[in-house]
Formats: sequence, structure tokens, C-alpha cells
Amino acid sequence: MIRRTLFLILLCGSLQAYIYNDSLLIIYSKIVPRIMALDNTQRGGIQKRRLCILYENGDAHVAEKLREHILQNLPSRLKNGFSVEIGPYEETGRAECAGSTALMLLDARPEKIARALKLAERERLLTFSYSNSLLERGAAVSLIVGKEVYPVINIEAVKRSALKLDAALFQIARIYDGSKIR
Repeated sequence: MIRRTLFLILLCGSLQAYIYNDSLLIIYSKIVPRIMALDNTQRGGIQKRRLCILYENGDAHVAEKLREHILQNLPSRLKNGFSVEIGPYEETGRAECAGSTALMLLDARPEKIARALKLAERERLLTFSYSNSLLERGAAVSLIVGKEVYPVINIEAVKRSALKLDAALFQIARIYDGSKIR
């Protein structure tokens, strides 16, 4: 009886965590820094590119795993001017993510994502989303993964945040225009 109760408690506690695909995390770890290198937005003299991975309470291990993959797969030309931090959504805009040039949004409750996206728009931060569904909420970039991998750019979010992305990115990307990906 005690085992069943303990199992139910553990099961209920883990239901809040979202499911992440390890292969998809590796793909993001390789592509996100390269897209960040194509961000030419001027941010008050900040030269270093800094990514902050935001996570929901149960997903700290996923954020740390993604951080490790990014640092492992970072191209040598980006190593000196690039850093990766992780922080919970509750800390958005505070110590962990202060001075970031981009946010990676892992899955979370809508109100937490809305708060992070509002900050990103105000601070002119490039936003990446693990889930394509966050494009409709205002994330700037996501990925389509199939036989080939394509970045998806939310053109409205880019305009609202006044981001200056390199034209090369638009040549390879799919565009999300607020209703569909084309």
C-alpha cells in the first residue's frame, strides 16, 4: 500500500513536466547559436551573445542538458563571444537572464510564456521556442524538423521587437505570418 501511494505521489509530481525529445534538443543546440550569429540587432553596446534558456519548475534538467549540448556543439568561431545561462520563468529579467541577447523558451504555462515574450519585445531579444505552437503567441523563431530542418521565422514578432536579422536567414527559413507557415 505504501509503495502504491509513493508511486502515485511521484507520478502526480512528474505530470507537470513536459516531454522533450533528446534528438530535437541536439538539433536546437546546433542551430540556435548559428541563428543568433545572424542577429544584427544593436543592443546598447552589448558585443557578447548571451542565450538564456527559460524553463518551468520540473524541467531544470532539460534546460541544463540543452545548455551542455549547446556548449559542446558551439562552432569555434563563436566560442569566445557566447554564453549560455539557464533560469526559471519566474526569474525572467532578473539575475540569470540579465544582459541576454536571446531567450530559448521551453514549454510552460501560457502566462509565463506571455511574460517572457513581453520582456523580449521590450528589450529587443531574439526568442526561440521549442514548440512551434509558441509562434502564434509571439516567439520569433522555431524549427520544423522532418527530412530536412528549417528555421521558422515569425515575421510579425521580428517586426514588433525591431530585430535586425541577416538576409541569409530569410533565404533558408520558412515564414510564419500569423496564421500559417509558408
